[in-house]
Amino acid sequence: MKNVTYTQCKLRRIATEQTAWIPSEFAKVGKLLKIKGVNGWRVISIGGTKSEDYFKRFGRDHVHQREASDI
Repeated sequence: MKNVTYTQCKLRRIATEQTAWIPSEFAKVGKLLKIKGVNGWRVISIGGTKSEDYFKRFGRDHVHQREASDI
């Protein structure tokens, strides 16, 4: 089984920017993407890369952050 990797990218569409983890094969600066049926997302910068296993193990850690904080 192939282990998919994801790359953190900054995307821009018209006047909106967002950061997202996308499959590494699509993470190329300048590439236009269709995400969830919406065309026109352009990759404007690329960050770090993580394996699919990482997201399976740690993808929901933010849910328990408040329990562990001093707030």
